[in-house]
Amino acid sequence: MPSLEDWRKAGHAAHAALVYGSTLIKPGVKLSDVSDAIENKLKELGADLGFPVNISINETAAHDVPFAIETRVFTNNDVIKLDVGSAVNGAIGDKAKTIELTGKYEK
Repeated sequence: MPSLEDWRKAGHAAHAALVYGSTLIKPGVKLSDVSDAIENKLKELGADLGFPVNISINETAAHDVPFAIETRVFTNNDVIKLDVGSAVNGAIGDKAKTIELTGKYEK
């Protein structure tokens, strides 16, 4: 059974990895590179993956997981949904964020 500290650590790790990952999303960057970097950040923070990093673009609402061998890159026309999950001794942290690269939806 996870302790309160496990829940806190899982939440903190998911948040920190989400913030870090969102800084990596730029036009020309491969989705798989961002996913790998987020997974490594979670490990650095002492957490495991709660679920695969989800990077969904535009009309794909959620749950798109980039493969390690794929070549998709972010473009200036993308609205990205980034979803990060961490696990610490059975406690799960889950954080998500929308990143807008188009400039059309800033407001």
